[in-house]
Amino acid sequence: MQHLKKNSIILERGHYLAPRSCAYDFDDFLVGITAYEKPIETGIWHAHEKPMISYVLYGSNLEHRKGAKIKRTRGSMNYYHAYEQHKNTYEVFPSKHISLEINPAFLNKHGYTEQDVALATKRNDNPNLTFINLMSEAIVNDRQSYDAIKMLFLSFLEHSVKSGNRQMHSSWMLTIRDVLNDRWDENVSLRELSDIVHVHPTTISKNFRTFFQCTFGEYTRRLKVNKAMEKLKASSYSLTEIAYICGFSDQSHFTRVFKSMTGFLPKEYVKL
Repeated sequence: MQHLKKNSIILERGHYLAPRSCAYDFDDFLVGITAYEKPIETGIWHAHEKPMISYVLYGSNLEHRKGAKIKRTRGSMNYYHAYEQHKNTYEVFPSKHISLEINPAFLNKHGYTEQDVALATKRNDNPNLTFINLMSEAIVNDRQSYDAIKMLFLSFLEHSVKSGNRQMHSSWMLTIRDVLNDRWDENVSLRELSDIVHVHPTTISKNFRTFFQCTFGEYTRRLKVNKAMEKLKASSYSLTEIAYICGFSDQSHFTRVFKSMTGFLPKEYVKL
């Protein structure tokens, strides 16, 4: 670690201030998992050697940057330019984060810039499954993990940057998004959406993947799994109860879908 002015420090690639951390190095990417399990003095000004995205798995902290304070809670995602100074004061314990450090050469190779990554983090309003899958692939750490992480990251950028200007889409598609998010625990049919927005089901189907970057079924299952993730961490419900609350047919169906979308069984996710 290299010291800077104003008592700030630079953290080399794969190094963190957290009392507990682990790093999985894939050359173009480094996935870091950091944990603050009990109260500890925090709030040290620092910066990272590589550009980085940080996702809050659970817990919270107050982040200070130049001229700004940011409240980071479960599900928050933030981007840090290389050498961008900041400090974090942790308020809720335990707290756990997933970090993705990015090699700038990888961005250049694929036609992206640091500004594109920063824009993607602002535009993406539902990063949960992306970062859970990143962590799952990093922990598996086999010959396929690099390609899997690469695909996840490029898909994240493609959807958020190149397809991110949602104002260009028809207003009825935005209405569909709102209906599905508001009624995540119901089985809203394509026909019902058609009646709500007065657009033919075939037209909705043709435009759905372009807007959401997934199929109708994948999107609705993703919403249910996201809610299940919240309840697994924040409640004492049984798996059977969560399956029912989140609109799965039974616990077996819930477990199968959760595993396919996150890489973890529900009981494994609770222990993360």
